[in-house]
Amino acid sequence: MNRDLIVLPKKVNIKKLRDWYIELEKSYQHLKWCAEDGNVDEGVGGHKLTGVYGWALQSNLEDLEKPCPPYNITKEEKQEYRDTAAMFGYINEIRDYFPFAHQFSIAVHPPGTQINLHRDTDDFYKIHVPIFSNNSSLFIFEPRREYILPDEGKMYLVNTSVPHGTLNNGKDNRVHLFFKIPYDKEQDVLNMSSGEI
Repeated sequence: MNRDLIVLPKKVNIKKLRDWYIELEKSYQHLKWCAEDGNVDEGVGGHKLTGVYGWALQSNLEDLEKPCPPYNITKEEKQEYRDTAAMFGYINEIRDYFPFAHQFSIAVHPPGTQINLHRDTDDFYKIHVPIFSNNSSLFIFEPRREYILPDEGKMYLVNTSVPHGTLNNGKDNRVHLFFKIPYDKEQDVLNMSSGEI
């Protein structure tokens, strides 16, 4: 992938996804992780994580009832990624469209959240789906390139193998669904038909 991010031809039904997210917030608090719980590995350090929270829709922890942040947060024995109880309803239709994907997660970044520049593995790219966002929530790549990802049902293939970070300078939470796809599935994703899941 020679770009920072690419808008995929396939879209999600943003109303269905938002309805699903509202049910997640309402009924799955027991699976919610919070940065304040002290479980987040700050990696390169200096991140601004106050108030950050989310859900692992798929977890690699042995106990699927334990909240699992999407970061490298534990020395527990890890399993293959498996569905948690939070993988319900419409999200399954999205997952079924990407049978080679894993680590489906939700992250909520309140105003002021900053994830510093970092690189993920070269083995995977991420697909991000903004559920709620704002015009001052940025995806940042180095050398300094900034992108706003609107919350209008688009899915974005993000090159996380290059230095990247995020900054929510807005007044509203940034809520993203994201998941990993193997590097060698890039063309499969780009060649998907247009339309809506």
